[in-house]
Amino acid sequence: MPNETDGKLRRTFGRPLGKRTRIALIVLVSLLSLFVAFQLAAPFLVSTVLVRERMERAVEEWIGHDVSIGGQPSLAFWPEPRITFSDVMVRNIDHGKKGMLGSVRELSASFDLLGALVGQPEFKDFHLKDPQLFVLRKPDGRLDWTNDGLLSRAVRAVKSDGTGQLLDNANDAPIGDVLIENGTLQITNEEDGRIVRVDQIDSEIDWSYLSRSASFKGQATIAGRRVTADITSRQPLLLFSGRSSSTSGSIQSDLFNAKFSGVVNLASHGFLSGDAEFATADGAKAMQWMGFDLPGTEKLKQLSVKARLITNDTAMRFESLSLGIDDITASGILDLTMPADAPPRLTGTLALNTRDVLPMLAEIAPRLLDKSDPAARLRDRLELDLRLSAQSVEIGPFQLSEVAVGIMNIGDQSRIDILDSDFENGRLTGRIATIKDGETGGVAIRLSVQDADFASVISRLGLTAPLPGASGSLELALDVARPVTAETLRNAKGSLRFRAGSGTLPGVDMAGIRRLATQKPYFTLSEAGTGAYEFQSVDINVTVADGLADIRNGLIVGTNERITLNGIVPYANNSLALSAGVLTDSSGTTSGDAAAGRPDATHFFIGGSWQNPVIWPVAKPAPKITE
Repeated sequence: MPNETDGKLRRTFGRPLGKRTRIALIVLVSLLSLFVAFQLAAPFLVSTVLVRERMERAVEEWIGHDVSIGGQPSLAFWPEPRITFSDVMVRNIDHGKKGMLGSVRELSASFDLLGALVGQPEFKDFHLKDPQLFVLRKPDGRLDWTNDGLLSRAVRAVKSDGTGQLLDNANDAPIGDVLIENGTLQITNEEDGRIVRVDQIDSEIDWSYLSRSASFKGQATIAGRRVTADITSRQPLLLFSGRSSSTSGSIQSDLFNAKFSGVVNLASHGFLSGDAEFATADGAKAMQWMGFDLPGTEKLKQLSVKARLITNDTAMRFESLSLGIDDITASGILDLTMPADAPPRLTGTLALNTRDVLPMLAEIAPRLLDKSDPAARLRDRLELDLRLSAQSVEIGPFQLSEVAVGIMNIGDQSRIDILDSDFENGRLTGRIATIKDGETGGVAIRLSVQDADFASVISRLGLTAPLPGASGSLELALDVARPVTAETLRNAKGSLRFRAGSGTLPGVDMAGIRRLATQKPYFTLSEAGTGAYEFQSVDINVTVADGLADIRNGLIVGTNERITLNGIVPYANNSLALSAGVLTDSSGTTSGDAAAGRPDATHFFIGGSWQNPVIWPVAKPAPKITE
C-alpha cells in the first residue's frame, strides 16, 4: 500500500501545471515580491520630516490651534504604515498669549503609504497615550475647544436629518478608531466657573466619518469613583454644538446604574428626552457624588427611577414614572420646571403603592423646627406642589383608606393637606401649614373628622379614661409656635369641638354616683361602679391655650336627663378640674333634696386624673374654674 500511494503522489505532482495555475502563481509571487520590496524600501522613500509636518498641519486643521511636536517621530510599516509622535502640545493664541488647550504624551496614527510617497498622507485610527484636554463650556451649552478648524466648521455646518445628521463633503473627513489610554478631560463652565474633571480615561471611540454616528466605550474616574460608559450618538456634531442629539447608552459604577435612549441637549441647564432608568443602593452618596445638595436626602438609601422624559427649554416631564424611595414605591407623572427668576418647582400626581408614607412626609412636611431643618432648607431650593394618593395608609395605630394628600412648598408658604380619606367608617380631612405669627412664625394644624367610630378611635389609642364611645365628628384647630417642640405643643392655642349621636360613657354608673353622693363627701369614679352611661347626644366645645383645655357649656343628653360640663383640663399632667350638673328633663331642676339640708346630689366637682377621676358632691353648682 505505501508504494501505491507514493506512486500516485508522484504521478499527480509530476504532471505539468495548467496555464491558469501558472498565471495565478506568477501573480501571487509578484505581488508578494512587490510587497516585500515596498516594505523594505518604504523607510527610505517616506520622509519622516514630511509626515511629521503633515501631522502637525493635520491636527491644526482639525482644531484650528497651534500644534507642536517635541520628540522625534518613529515609523512602522507592519502590519500597516503607522507613525508615532511624542510630546504633542496644543495651544491657543489669545491677544498674543499662548494658552494650553491640550497635550498628548504619545500620539500614533495609521496613514496611507501611497499618499505619504506623494507628500499627502491621510491619517486615521488614532492612539493617544496620557492625553490631557481642557474644554470650555459656553453659557449656551456649546463645548468650545476648537477655533476655526475642520471640527469647528463641521459643528457649525451640520444640520439635523431626523435621527441623523447632514454634513456637506467640504466639511466631512474620516476619523476611524480613536484609542485613549489614561486620558484627562477638564470641562470649565464659563458661566459660573465650575470645573468638572474626568481622570484615568481608558476608552475607544468608533467614529468613521464626521458625518456619521459615533460610539464611545470605556472607563474613567470621576470624583474619585470609577465609572464605565457605553454611549452611542447618531448626531455627535449636534451634541457638541449644544443642540439636540439622538443618543443612547448606559453608565455604571459600584454606586449606581443608569440607562438612557432618546434626545440629549447640553445647552443651558442641559436636558434629556426619552426613556431613562436610574437605580442606586445609596441615594445619599449618589446625590453627593453628583453634586446635588438636596436637603432631606441625607438618610436616603434605595432609590430607583424609571420614566419617559419629555423636555422643553425650562421644564422636564416624567411620564409613566415608576419611583422607588427606600420602602416606598410610587407611579404617576411629575413636572420639574426651572424658571429663571425662581427656584425649581416639582409638580405632579403620584399613586403610592405602600402603606407607610410617614418617612416621605417626614422629609417634605412643614415641620419647621428651625432654619437648619431639612424641610426649611428644602423650601429654599425646591418648590413643591404634589398630589399623592394611596389605597391604604398607616398612621400610627390608625389606617386610612382611599387617601388623597396635597403637598405644597412655595415661597414662604408650606403645607400638607389630607384632601380626603376614609377613617374609622367616617371621613377625615386636615391640614398642617405654616403661618406668620411674630418673628419666627408658626404652624397651623387643622383636623376634621366626620361620622367616625370614636369607640374604635379610643380603643386604638389605648385610652382608659371615660370618653364617649359613639359615631361622631371632631373639629380641631391649633396654632403652634416655632420651633415645634413638646413644650410649644403643650402651649398651643386653638379650639376643639366634639359632637356625637347615641353612645356610651364607659365606667360612668349614674345610679352608683347618686347613691355615693348621699353617703360620702367624695369618692372615685371607679367606686361608683363599672357600668356604662347611655346617652343620646354629646356636644362639647373646648378652647385650648397655655397647656389648658377650657370646656365651656359641654352637654351630654341622656334618656331622661342632661349633664352639663364646665371647667379646665390641664392636659400636660392628665388632670381634671370640672364642674358638672345633672338636670332632669321633666322638671328642669335638680333631683336632690336641698330643702332637707343635704348636699345636692346632682351637682358635682370632678378632679383628680383622667384615668380615675375623684367626684365631690356640692350643694349648689360650683362656679367655673376660670371665673
